[in-house]
Amino acid sequence: MSDLNFSDPKSAELYQLEKLNHILSIAVQAPFYKRLYQNIELPLKSLYELKKLPVIDKQTLCTEGETCKKNLYTSSGEGFYTFSTGGTSGRMSFARYSLDEFHEVCFGAAYGLTACGITPNDLVANCIRAGAFWTGFLTSYRALEMIGCNILPITDNQPVEKTLEYLELMRPNTLFGISPTLVQIAQEATRRGVNLDIEKVAFASTPLTTEQESYLSAVWPKATFHSAGYGAAEVGPIGFQCEHCTGTEHHIALSDCIVEQDDDGAIIATSLIRVLQPAIRMKIGDNIEWMGGECPCGRTSPRFKLLQRSDEIIEFEYDSMSLEQIGSCIGNFKELAPVFQVRLDLNGKDTDIIIRIEAADGDAVDDYQLTSRIYECLCKDIPAVGTNRSKNNIRAFKILVVPSGGIQRVETTGKIRRVIDKRFM
Repeated sequence: MSDLNFSDPKSAELYQLEKLNHILSIAVQAPFYKRLYQNIELPLKSLYELKKLPVIDKQTLCTEGETCKKNLYTSSGEGFYTFSTGGTSGRMSFARYSLDEFHEVCFGAAYGLTACGITPNDLVANCIRAGAFWTGFLTSYRALEMIGCNILPITDNQPVEKTLEYLELMRPNTLFGISPTLVQIAQEATRRGVNLDIEKVAFASTPLTTEQESYLSAVWPKATFHSAGYGAAEVGPIGFQCEHCTGTEHHIALSDCIVEQDDDGAIIATSLIRVLQPAIRMKIGDNIEWMGGECPCGRTSPRFKLLQRSDEIIEFEYDSMSLEQIGSCIGNFKELAPVFQVRLDLNGKDTDIIIRIEAADGDAVDDYQLTSRIYECLCKDIPAVGTNRSKNNIRAFKILVVPSGGIQRVETTGKIRRVIDKRFM
């Protein structure tokens, strides 16, 4: 793979400004952008002037893309892919990529995988689900092909027991999948006493939580763990990890995207790839924190750390509860897997909460004492459901430990909707 690194920030800025103005000159052919930018002087003279353009949110994408289907498209006569941007949110909207744009997306994904240590010598078990309208399946295979890897197209379309049989048969050194799938494979391998001897794990879609990485590290102690890249279906590639990045740290993919941060810490992304359906100053729902200093890898691209999403903080009358708090508590129990879901229902003016947690082994499912200990831990560590429960009008708070795979997955991707909030539906 060729290196997309820029020698200095000025070179990157000039490249991005040229690409941005080219996209803007075509974007105004779409009715939505023509109306949005009618009073803005184009081309822009600097990247700083990007702030003159309005921010677009996902709600706008849904409205303009579905109700007024052609408003976001700059043309209609070329070959294209249509992908869904929904799944865990429970609401599908769609993004259209030309064939050339999708090739660039895959090239960016391949660069990110190479940067974090995936090589042509690796035997990669691709456990990404082949789901309707999902970018993950196609992008992952194209990216691995571009690297020149040895690819095992296992997918996540069969029961985990069968997946493990394939893995045991083919003995890959690298696993590629989303976090719930990786955890479930690790659980099944532990249950059956299968040592896969995994050296590299690349996770896609959502970051591994601290608890999930700790769990997987205990099962595969020789493995390194890296993000396969950070992006969004409505934008494309945004960031990548080098071998020195840990957790949710990423470099900006400067050739593919411009990244800004608003006053609340939310990321605003502008695609330098998408022309058929431009994505300009789009707010995608994640919060970031800038990282200072130089990266040991030598790349000049700025680094950021993904923080908790706004939809991972559950608000109540008096205070709030975060998924990070729940995950931290669950991590204290070896009987549990780091996979859970929170459901909130309205009961009159009060709230009922059910937290479903997948068991690490079958014995935990009917263990009343374990459930009681989990309940006590959550109430002690999280004021919202403990000392402030009455102030938050929480009527019922229930813990359910379910078997591995017992939490319903999104059919197309295998993801889990971690919060189902019925209070405002």
